[in-house]
Amino acid sequence: MTIIKASQRFIGISATFLLTAGSSSLLQAQTYFPSDVDTSLCSLTSSEFSNWVTLTLPPFAPNSAIGPVFDKDSGMPYIFPPAGPYFPKDRPDASHAQPTDCDFYKWGSQMFLWLTSTINDGTKPSGAPNYSAELPFVFNSEFFYRLSGDQTALLPQGSEASSNSDTLKVKLRTAKGDESIGQAGGNGVLLSQDKSLTYYGIHVNRLYGYFYSDYREEKADGKKPAKQFPTTATDACRNINYAMHNGYADDGLVPKTLYDLYCSSADLAQSPEESADAGPSNVAATSALTIPQLEPAVDFLSMAVEVKTSWVDASTVCHDENAACSKEDYIRQNLNVPVYDRSDDTRWAQTTSEVKELALVGMHIVGTVKGHPESIWATIEHKHNAPNGTYYYYTNKKDSENQKPVVKKVSSPQPNAKWTFSDGSLVTDVKEQAVGCTNTPMPKGCQKPSDIVSSESTSKIKPTNVTRIHPWGNKQSESDDFAISQNTQLIALNRDVNKQVGKWLSSDPRQNYFISGAVWTNNGGIPTGDDYAHNTGSKTLANTTMETFQQTKGCFGCHNSQDASNGLNVSHVFLGLTAPLPRATVDVIKQKANPTKEQ
Repeated sequence: MTIIKASQRFIGISATFLLTAGSSSLLQAQTYFPSDVDTSLCSLTSSEFSNWVTLTLPPFAPNSAIGPVFDKDSGMPYIFPPAGPYFPKDRPDASHAQPTDCDFYKWGSQMFLWLTSTINDGTKPSGAPNYSAELPFVFNSEFFYRLSGDQTALLPQGSEASSNSDTLKVKLRTAKGDESIGQAGGNGVLLSQDKSLTYYGIHVNRLYGYFYSDYREEKADGKKPAKQFPTTATDACRNINYAMHNGYADDGLVPKTLYDLYCSSADLAQSPEESADAGPSNVAATSALTIPQLEPAVDFLSMAVEVKTSWVDASTVCHDENAACSKEDYIRQNLNVPVYDRSDDTRWAQTTSEVKELALVGMHIVGTVKGHPESIWATIEHKHNAPNGTYYYYTNKKDSENQKPVVKKVSSPQPNAKWTFSDGSLVTDVKEQAVGCTNTPMPKGCQKPSDIVSSESTSKIKPTNVTRIHPWGNKQSESDDFAISQNTQLIALNRDVNKQVGKWLSSDPRQNYFISGAVWTNNGGIPTGDDYAHNTGSKTLANTTMETFQQTKGCFGCHNSQDASNGLNVSHVFLGLTAPLPRATVDVIKQKANPTKEQ
C-alpha cells in the first residue's frame, strides 16, 4: 500500500485560510475535503440532487411532482426527506439492489438538508437572501415536537401559527429548562474558545409522536403494542390514520387526499379501517400546495425521527481577523437559554434566562428506514468546529505496481489555526474544564444543581480544547481498508453535497456543514453495544459538540438493547416519556384551511 503524507498541507483550501509566516493572529480554520479523493465509491450528481428538491405524489406513481420550492425570505431551496419506507433503492420503481454504505451516508446528508429547510415557501427564490434567526426551520416547526425540560413530555410546535399566513411563526423555548447544557455520557460542560456555553435541544417528528401515543394507549388498554419503531409504508399509514382519528393531526380534505394517495395503493397491505377512511382519489392543483399542507406526505416519507441539536452564542462565532467568515454561515435561531453570573471563575451560578441568537454547531439525526428498526444514527457538524486527528483516504491516483488506489495520510492539516472549540493544537484526550452540578452527589464546589463549576482537572472554568479524535467515525490505521473506505466515501460525498447546495444558492448556510459519519447494523438487528458484530459504517461515531469527552465509543455503546426483540430501547427519549401527546392546535388547523396565495 502506497501512502503519501499530507501533514500540514492545505489541500483544496482557499488561500484566505493560510497562516502567513510571523503572523501574530489566529485565522478561522475549517474542515476541508481533499480534492484528490477517489469518488468511485460515493458521489452525488446534479440529477440525483434535483430529486432531493422535488416530491412526486406518490413516489411509486409518477404523475404529479412538486418542487423546487424556495423560502420567500432566505431563498433557500426546500429539500424533501428521503423516502424512508422505500430506502433507498428497494422501491417499486427501482431495482432491488441492496443499499450501499454510500446510500446510508446520503440519507444523513439529505435528512440534514430537510431538517434545516424552511417552510415559508414560495415559487421562486428571494432576490435578496435574508438568513435571520427567525426563519421557520423544519425541525422547529409544526413538523416536530420538542422535548420538555424534564424529558417526560413532547411539547407542541407551531402553536403560535398565524391564521392569516402560511408562515408558521414558532415561539421557541419559553420554558427555562428546555435548553440544557449537559453532554451525553457525563456531566461535562463544553465552553467554546470565545467562552460561549454550548446549549442542547431535542426534537422528534410527528410520526414518532403518533407512534408513541398509539403505543401508550395500547399499553394502557392491556394490549401488546409494537416493540419497534415504524419502518414500513404500512406502519406509517397506520400511525397517520391513528393521528387523524384521534385529533393529533388535521383530517381535512388535503390530508385525507394525501393519505389516499400514499395509503390506498394496491401494493400496500391495509386494514379495512384504513381502506374505508381513504380520502378523494386525486389532488387538484398540487403545485399550489404549501409545505405545511404537505405534512402528511412528509410524515409518510420521513418515518420515525429523533433530532438533537447543539448551539453556541451567535455573537461569538467566527473571528474578526477573518473577513471570509460570518455568522450568516450558520443556521441561527432565537432560543431561550440560562444566564450565569461568571464573576467567580470556579463556580458560575444561574441568575435568570434570556432569549439569545444562537448558531447551530451540531446535529444528531436518528431515523428508521425500511429494514432498519435500529435506526440510522448520523451526525452533522459545522466546518469551523474542531480539527480532525490523523486519518487516511483513497486518492484518485493508482499505484503503478498493483493498480490499487494510493492512500494519503492527513495529519494536523491546519496547525495553530483557531476553531470554535479548539486553539489549534491537537489532543488525543479531551479534558473536561467545567462540569454541571446535576449529578448525585454533586461535584466539589457545587451549591445548586443549576451551577457550573471547574472540573477536578483544572482550577478555573475555561474553554475546552477539542479534537475530533476518530475522524469520520472510525479508529484510524493505514492498514484498515474498511475505515479508509468509509473516510473516502464521506469526504467525496461532502464535497458533492456542498457543491450542489451552492449551485442552487451560493450563500446557503447549509453548505458550511458536513456529515462526519453514520452508524447502523448491516443486518437490521438491534445492537447490544459497541461490540455488536453487525455494527457498520462509522462504528466509533462521536460529535465533537455532543460527545466531546466520550469519543472512545460510538452511538451503540449507549443506545442498545439486551432484548433483541425490543428496538424501542435504543431511544432514551422514548423510554423517558410519560405524558400524553399534545393534540393539533386550532390555529394550525385554521392556517392550513385558509392558506394565503403563493408568491
